[in-house]
Order: sequence, then C-alpha cells, then structure tokens
Amino acid sequence: MDSIMTIDIGSTSMRAILHDSHGAVIHKCRRSTVPDYKSGGTRVELNAQMFVENLLSLVKETSDYCRDNTLSPVAISVTSQRSSVVPIDSHGDPLTPFIMWHDKRTVSICRELEQYEDTVYGMTGLRISPVLSAVKMTWLRREEPEVYSKTAKLLGIHDLALYTLCGRFITDHSLASNTNLLNLNTCQWDQELLQIFSVDRAHLCDLVPPGSICGKTTLDVQQKTGIAQGTMVITAGGDQQCAALGLGVISEGKLKCTTGTGSYLVAHVDAPVIDEQKRFLCKIGSIPGSYNLEAGMLTTGTVYRWFLEQFYGNQADGAEIETANQEVLASPPGANGILMLPYFEGSGAPYWNPNDTGIFHGLKLSTTRADMARSVLEGIVMGMAENVSLFRKKLGKVSQICVSGGMTQFDAYNQLQADVYGSEVALYTNRESTSLGAWISAAVTCGMYSSYDEAFRIVQPEGSERIFSPDSRTNQFYCEL
Repeated sequence: MDSIMTIDIGSTSMRAILHDSHGAVIHKCRRSTVPDYKSGGTRVELNAQMFVENLLSLVKETSDYCRDNTLSPVAISVTSQRSSVVPIDSHGDPLTPFIMWHDKRTVSICRELEQYEDTVYGMTGLRISPVLSAVKMTWLRREEPEVYSKTAKLLGIHDLALYTLCGRFITDHSLASNTNLLNLNTCQWDQELLQIFSVDRAHLCDLVPPGSICGKTTLDVQQKTGIAQGTMVITAGGDQQCAALGLGVISEGKLKCTTGTGSYLVAHVDAPVIDEQKRFLCKIGSIPGSYNLEAGMLTTGTVYRWFLEQFYGNQADGAEIETANQEVLASPPGANGILMLPYFEGSGAPYWNPNDTGIFHGLKLSTTRADMARSVLEGIVMGMAENVSLFRKKLGKVSQICVSGGMTQFDAYNQLQADVYGSEVALYTNRESTSLGAWISAAVTCGMYSSYDEAFRIVQPEGSERIFSPDSRTNQFYCEL
C-alpha cells in the first residue's frame, strides 16, 4: 500500500506520522525535544546532535513498522517550527546547539537595527524581531567569531532535517520568509537585507517552492533507519503554513487559529499584503504562489500550563487539566471582574513589545481560583480577537475560523472563541492539522491528487467539522468589556 511519512517538528517534540493514500493515520511515534532554558530563560537552546539522532530514530521506528506490515512509503514530507538557527561545519556537523526561535539574546541587536525597520518590513513583510533567524545569524557573527570562522552553513531546524535525510542544503520559500532575509516579491535572498544583517549568502541554503522534492534518502540513512534508499524527501513548509493547509485555509474568507505554545492566526491571500502600522506579518504559504497573513501571540498555551502548575499542582494522569476546566465552567463570562493579560514573555501582534509582561487585574478577596482560570482563557482569546478584528478590516468578511491545537480539546474554550470573535468556529475531527498539511502537500506533489482542495476534502470531508456558533448576547458582553 502506498503511504506517506510526515515528519512534524515542534518546539518541544517531533513526531513521525504514517498516512495512507486517503490521509488516514496508520502509525505515529514521538520523541521529546524539550530545549534548555538558560540565563533565566533569555537563552533557549536545543542540542543539535541529539535532534539528528531523534529524527533518525523516528524514521527507523516508522520504517520498522512499515516492514512488519508490508507498507512502502513513497515519500517523507517534512514540516517544522521556524526561525531556529544552528551553524554547521564543512562536514555537516553542528558547531553549537540550536538557538531556538523564542531565544531573546538578540534583543539589543534588534534595537540597534530599528533604523531599518520600515525597509525590512516593506521588503519581507516581517518586523525586525529576536524571534526571527537573521538577528541570530548576526549575533553568531559578532559574539562567536571562532565558531563563525568554521561555519559552512547556517541552518534552520527544517533545513538540518532535510540535509540529514537527503544530503542537500535546501530550504523552501515558506521557511525562508520567516528569516528577515527573503524578498517577498522576488522570492529570493535579498542582497540589501543580507547587508543589513551582515549575513553571507554562501551560508544560506538554496531556495525551492514549498511542496518541492528536495532529493532522495541516502544510503547512509537507509543503513541507519531501514528506509529504502531513494525515497523522495519533500519540503512541505513551515508548521503554521502547513496547519493552515491542513485546516482548508486555501482561499480568502477563512482563518486558522491554532493555540499551542503560542497562538497563531493565519489567513490565505493571493498576493503580499503590507500593513502601514506593521501590526501583522506577511509570509509565503505552503501552496506554491500563495501568501499567508500571520498574527501571533507568543505565550498562550504555555501561560495556561503555568497557571495549572502554580494553582492546581501536578495531579495524577494530568487530572489538573480536567479539574481546572470544570472550575472554568463555574465562573461566569467576565470572570467576576478579573482581567488577565497573557504577555508573560513580551507581546506579539499587534503590539510587538518584547518588554511587556503578564498581569492579573481586579483581584479581590472574593476572587476564586475558578475566576482566575477563566480569566486566563479569556485573556488569551480576547488578545487573539484584536488580531481577528484587524484581519476583518484588511480582508473584509471572515466566514469561518478553523481552530486547532491542544486547548481545543476543551469545548468551552471553542465556544468562548466563537462568542468573543463573533464568528463561526470550526473544529475538525481529525486534529492533526500540521501533519495533514504536510500530507496534502506531498500527496499533490506525488500525483495522488490533482489539487490541494481535492486532497483536503479527502482527509477532511464536508460535514466532518463541529461548528460552534456565537451567542449574540455573550458576544455583545465581550465587545463591551
């Protein structure tokens, strides 16, 4: 049976998921990739060699399953988190750990480069930010000159995964559009941007459109994992772009809202859209020739997890989540006057202030733990509502918001999103949206389906979604809050 193996690399884990030709999950496995937090959380790093070992371990486990069940993957499709950076030497070996996407060591460099903010945003659709790749490369050049002198390439996590599997230094436009170095209009590394950030073109990967076949698995990978030499390796794109594809955000009018470590709102557009106030970002989508508008909050799911740990403790089998969720239902809309701002590690869209902090406002002696738990969820959703409103003004009517991420397992959270956004919220029964996006990308590339919409409707049939409709009175309450 033909199958496609997807590799989905997140911030704290990576997974290999085997899909059949209809997108159904046959087998999946997972490895932890929790980064190290140093200097009070300012520095966030991941052991790059351990990353490679975990990747090969996932491929081996999946290959063993295929062998035992007479399956033959026609391709490996890779999607990953974006903007982490590692220098590698001429032998392809990492010289340092990854500087992860949420590392903040480059804040001072970003301030120094503020004079170029308008130029950079106009060319890339991105603000200058410590989250993105370019300033991390600048930091390595300035602060680690000995390492930099040995550097042959500067890779993202996605790039290192592709190199490990097929031996080629390639990245796709969707990943490259998250670096501050890609010109959105030409889809090429831009010389002016390279000069601003002091990055050598020779250190960057070759560019291809998302959905491209980057190469084929090497003999070395076959010997280490059992996967057949010559298996196609496909770059599906960045994780948020793939999640949008996996939720069917492939035409204007639908939005994707994912709540994981952070929250990301994504809209499909056919051409670059630049905001005069630089409140949202514009990136290249996972469908060749498409673009995505993106507005993200840095700490949302992590804030809820922090709150559970501090106020509910670690209960057996993760029971603290169910306990908190039940208590949320006991607190009314507005959380009895408690307001929470979830900017525990700075704010993303639309304010973009790395110095913002979280806050609970309105605490009284009558305040309960349930009120505070509800205020966390309301703070997350009302923060994202500002971005939904911004997208409405820019794009016109929003017909539906497709939601995903771990917190969507809580129905009250989904209903809260509908009530606050004032829009229909759709939750698909198959919640592996990022992996599904990688599967859809590969299925079209491999010729299994003729279009992205056809492949999406195979794996997410019409009517398979649960719909949460806004309550007009509750929406009015939140609009006036």
